[in-house]
Amino acid sequence: MAKFLTTSGISYHLENLIKNAREKLLLISPYLKINERIRQLLEDKDRDKIDIRVVYGKNELQPEENNWLKSKASVRSSFCKHLHAKCFLNESEALITSMNLYEFSQVNNEEMGILVSQAG
Repeated sequence: MAKFLTTSGISYHLENLIKNAREKLLLISPYLKINERIRQLLEDKDRDKIDIRVVYGKNELQPEENNWLKSKASVRSSFCKHLHAKCFLNESEALITSMNLYEFSQVNNEEMGILVSQAG
């Protein structure tokens, strides 16, 4: 099933996608500045030892962001120089969107995306 989303829907479903991850979580976003709510959810998943992969690009992370990611045992991050894609996946859902995992985007931009859920 696919569902069209606007900015608020993307934020809502991104949180649910993270909450519902049982084994793995993949977050792909050129720009990365994770807001406090998403950080809390990722910390919960880190404690549950969920395999979390974060791929970012465009520019190097701010030291605070980089240090926070490195402090999480279950999080692996990698830089992809020419990354433009934005998608967020767990084992049963994929969110393909124009929105970066960047606090500014979630608050100030008009975004759109598609949530695809596994049937069943």
